[in-house]
Amino acid sequence: MKRILGLFMALSVAAGMAAQEKSDIEVSYDYHHFHRTGREQNHQMILLANAKESKFYNPVSHYVDSLESTPEGKEIYKQMQLSAFTSGKMGSIPKKSVFLVVVKDAENKEQTVYDGVLGFGAYTYTEPLEAQQWQIGDSTKTVMGYECVMATCDYRGRHWTAWFAPEIPLSNGPWKLGGLPGLILEAAESEGQHSFTADGISQSGRTIDPVIGSENYEKVSRIDMLKTLRKFEEDPIGSLSTAWGKSIKVVGGVEIDKKLDFLETDYKKKR
Repeated sequence: MKRILGLFMALSVAAGMAAQEKSDIEVSYDYHHFHRTGREQNHQMILLANAKESKFYNPVSHYVDSLESTPEGKEIYKQMQLSAFTSGKMGSIPKKSVFLVVVKDAENKEQTVYDGVLGFGAYTYTEPLEAQQWQIGDSTKTVMGYECVMATCDYRGRHWTAWFAPEIPLSNGPWKLGGLPGLILEAAESEGQHSFTADGISQSGRTIDPVIGSENYEKVSRIDMLKTLRKFEEDPIGSLSTAWGKSIKVVGGVEIDKKLDFLETDYKKKR
């Protein structure tokens, strides 16, 4: 009870403060999804949030971006790569493998999404912040020690089932999900291609920093971003050849599982 009460008080006090640059809570999620080739992937994602703003991002990609943002950091990263190469441990080099960042601004009722592919393109768009149309059920289960309530919705081409914790009075969650009377700790879409499961949660005073290098992202519409990234997913070699202006050949080619798709699939509709 003390843990819950303390968290509730921290969120309530922060909501009444003028400055909202610091988070009240930090949640780690395991994001389970699939590579275009059908290989299962798990990436850690972090949600830093308070009552007015939040940022959802991959910490490894953020770390690489922070290193690449300064001359000193670039030198450190270069030495890390050199050390890994000489020791034969190339897999130990931190790599930017997840571009996705979602920044929610509840005060201005908008959210900004960043995404892309290394070596191909980086894109961003801003859209209205609108809660999904949830149907709250009667089922409950325990996630991370919190009693959670089930809710379902259809959102941009996928059917989602989420579990939210009323004890944590923050109307937010992983990715774009939110709008429930409590923090979403678990969510999965019905086809089994994407799911988020909280595996760590704590009170936090960390600053919700702006996205590093945001000025380098090309501003596009949501649909255009998804169509562009889908084109890459279906023909990565051809897309990179076009982007780099030279022919790229891969021995054996790349087998793509076209049944796999993004978190949002409504971009396929004719407009």
